[in-house]
Amino acid sequence: MIQETNFYLSKYYSNKAIAAFFIAIAVCNLLFFHKMLPVQWMVSATIEAVCFFYFTQSLSRQWIRYSEKRFAKKLFITTLILRVSWVFVAYFLYTWLNGEPFEFAAADSHFYQSISGEFADFIKTGNWSGIANYPKLDASDTGYPVWLAIVHLFFGDSILMPRLINAVLGAYTAVLLYKFTTRNFGEAAGRLTGIMCMLLPNFFFYVGIHLKETFMIFLVVSYAYNADNLLRSTKLTWQNIALTILGALVLFFFRTVLGVIALFALFTAFVFSKGRNMKKWGKRIIIALWVFFCIGALLSGRIIQEIEILYKYSGSNQATGMQYRSVQEGGNSFARYGSMAVFAPMIVAIPFPTFTEANEEQQNQMMFSGGYFVKNIFSFFVIVAMIILIRRKEWREHLFLISFFVAYLLAIAKSNFAVSERFHLPAMPFLLAMAAFGMTRIGKKEKKWFTPYVFFIVLVVIGWNWFKLAGRGLS
Repeated sequence: MIQETNFYLSKYYSNKAIAAFFIAIAVCNLLFFHKMLPVQWMVSATIEAVCFFYFTQSLSRQWIRYSEKRFAKKLFITTLILRVSWVFVAYFLYTWLNGEPFEFAAADSHFYQSISGEFADFIKTGNWSGIANYPKLDASDTGYPVWLAIVHLFFGDSILMPRLINAVLGAYTAVLLYKFTTRNFGEAAGRLTGIMCMLLPNFFFYVGIHLKETFMIFLVVSYAYNADNLLRSTKLTWQNIALTILGALVLFFFRTVLGVIALFALFTAFVFSKGRNMKKWGKRIIIALWVFFCIGALLSGRIIQEIEILYKYSGSNQATGMQYRSVQEGGNSFARYGSMAVFAPMIVAIPFPTFTEANEEQQNQMMFSGGYFVKNIFSFFVIVAMIILIRRKEWREHLFLISFFVAYLLAIAKSNFAVSERFHLPAMPFLLAMAAFGMTRIGKKEKKWFTPYVFFIVLVVIGWNWFKLAGRGLS
């Protein structure tokens, strides 16, 4: 394992990142004054970006002296307090702004909430076929309504309870991600990852609403933790293998492409990883065949059908979707030019923040624009991490992690959702781990590129906001 050279995020990076945020948001609102970002969203964006970089820097310095046990406990409790606090803030904030405790344009949240009661009735009567054949849902979207139905059975038709459970899962996710990253990249990187997971603005947003992202991220990190443990263990157990495969299969009921990529990453790591327990090809082949048998036996015909549709229409979906976005009401006429060739080179950094009121319906994007900017900046360290791993020929030791987020992001780049923040979230835990690795290993050669990169991001953000306005005839 490559040894750490830095044990926390330096002020050199956090101060420049904060300064870049203020420059980007100020220039956007001065240039496009007629469509200035509403003041309340300027404040929220500022809190998000400044708090993330400031507290990542300060807490990573302060908490490095804690023992591993104390750090994990501190991380869990602090994350839980922050998440629970946001659940109540969001509940009353949305009630005040929208007249109901749901986010702006909460179509999916309302849908999940409404059918959870139906699913609860199905579960009470043992009518599992009613869930499996529910006409309004694909198999890849049944997992979360079933989860909400279970919560519904225990706690009634509560709005707050699923979100409070989200807060607990979010806190546990931070701890699991800390342990996962520590196993891969060392203690300093693990702690940085846990702290960034705790502070990431986008994770806050989904804890306080009725969408599936918080629960899905928890499942992804849990799966990754078990899979990585299986790959690195010197002694394979049927229990660990079963937990890993079950974790991958559950993901199919949340997003089909996520389940496919989870298994792809596992197979890739089994076959090509460089490790003590991966030296014997016989062991690899036996495990691979066993995994293949489990997949064939457990995957339902409905899921297989969705995978076939996903593959069949993957080439045309993006072009059709982007064309539709260019002509729909409130759409951007430039969207028709979106393609994988455009999105793939920027996929680690995108989406870019909405620092203007280009579309009045995009209140959620404006509210959490600071979180978008955070990702734009820490993508630099993800790139640095990849360069270091390739240059030092260490990439095969982390092939599961790399193949997961690279395959997933490429799939997103080829879809209609390349610039949709919500669909990037399953890759975020791995990007945070890579960013933390980059932060702890960055040297003078890479450090000199940070300022030019940040300057480039600021220019792109300004260009992106012009693009959003010009495409709607508002520039």
